Amino acid sequence: MKKQFDMSRPDKMLMSGLKTLGNFSRNLYSEQKSVSKSTGQITFIGKKKVEKVRIQLHEYNEKELKIKHEVEDFSFFDNLDDDKVYWLNFHGLHEVELIQEIGKVLSLNRITVRQTLDTTLRPKVEEYDHYVFFSVKSVLKDDEGVLKLEQLSFVLGKNYVVSFQEEVGDHFDHIRNKIEEKLGLVRQKGADFLVYQLLDAILDNYFETIEATNDEMKDLEKIILTDPSQKSLIELEQMKQVAEMVKKSMNPFKDALKVISNRNTIFIQKENTKYFQDLANSCTSAIEEIDSTIKSLEGLTNIYFSSLSQKMNETMKVLTTVATVFIPLTFIAGIYGMNFENMPELHQENGYFITLGAMGVIFLGMLYYFKRKDWL
Repeated sequence: MKKQFDMSRPDKMLMSGLKTLGNFSRNLYSEQKSVSKSTGQITFIGKKKVEKVRIQLHEYNEKELKIKHEVEDFSFFDNLDDDKVYWLNFHGLHEVELIQEIGKVLSLNRITVRQTLDTTLRPKVEEYDHYVFFSVKSVLKDDEGVLKLEQLSFVLGKNYVVSFQEEVGDHFDHIRNKIEEKLGLVRQKGADFLVYQLLDAILDNYFETIEATNDEMKDLEKIILTDPSQKSLIELEQMKQVAEMVKKSMNPFKDALKVISNRNTIFIQKENTKYFQDLANSCTSAIEEIDSTIKSLEGLTNIYFSSLSQKMNETMKVLTTVATVFIPLTFIAGIYGMNFENMPELHQENGYFITLGAMGVIFLGMLYYFKRKDWL
């Protein structure tokens, strides 16, 4: 059955249209998933965001640091130094054979490789015999205020971390700076602490997005209270979609952090568990804040329609006043516009001016009356 639209409510039609546009990309990825399942092959599910996958390697401990910006083979994994941490970072996911190659080198489960290539995957944590797999979403607004949603995955081994990003971004630039400049504890700690730092950077993006949304909401509130328009309604609906998307991404992120912080695993040292617990608590605070933002946006929607209704009432009030004032004037003009010959007033010398003056007195008297009643 086709969905019927209420033509008398253009606002509902507008919101429905915006939601339909938001679902377009998800429907496209659903088709990609169906093709992947039907063929049984591991495929990339998402949008290609870089032309070529680029790989960087940071090999470090407290005393030494080696950086390789263009990694072409993964043979170094055959002879890892237990005293060092290895951070291999991928920019780009669309080259399936390359992701399968690193999966083969690290003996990753086929499911892990498939999930790494699926940009629609919910945030989750899975532990295997020789590694832990993390999958999270990062949300951040660009310089133009457009929300960018990115899938990131991490593989944590005994002394290595492999991170996968959809595109080149600045999520982890400050972490690279800490490693290169020997700041903080990252050079003194193991691979699990590096994963904590990476997840903390992603969580910072959520807080930054929530703060930006709240600032935009305050500006939009001023516009809605003074001059509500269709443009402000569209902006409001877009902000609601952003807030809902942030919340939808954060809930499983929080669940994943709670799982890893409450689980005894050999890949996370006991002394570092507190950092992941702190991340889970911060995630809970962020969810509470975005819930408050969503409620405020819903209230702002009600204010918008109330302001629009008030504005319409004011307009109708003016139009009604004008129509009411001219009703008696039109009545008089209608009477003297009739073509009867035996109308005594027609033969008076000053009848025209007397009638015009009477109409003027009626007009001014009605305005005075409306003013006293505060109808104007």
